Amino acid sequence: MAKYIALHTLKKSVEEVSKALNEGAPEMARAMAAGETPCKCLKTWNPLPHGRTDYMFCLWEADKPEDVEATIKTFGLLEYFTLDSMQVDEIDWEQLAKAGG
Repeated sequence: MAKYIALHTLKKSVEEVSKALNEGAPEMARAMAAGETPCKCLKTWNPLPHGRTDYMFCLWEADKPEDVEATIKTFGLLEYFTLDSMQVDEIDWEQLAKAGG
């Protein structure tokens, strides 16, 4: 599977987006862990509680970018934020440090 970074911009207020995430995330996490979705969200970086309200970022593992969109859409979250995903390679800095030393 490939890795994708998803950039999300808010379509609704911080309060509405936070509420939707708090309500939907547990079921989405359960479904991903059970293999009921075509891909998995590995990490989310959420700056909303820290006053940065323009973006959120997620790291996904998927066969194709459409799987990321389909998974988010299944849980109704595209109503709250946009999706701009891009395939990426991971650089493991800890591994680089070990290899170089």
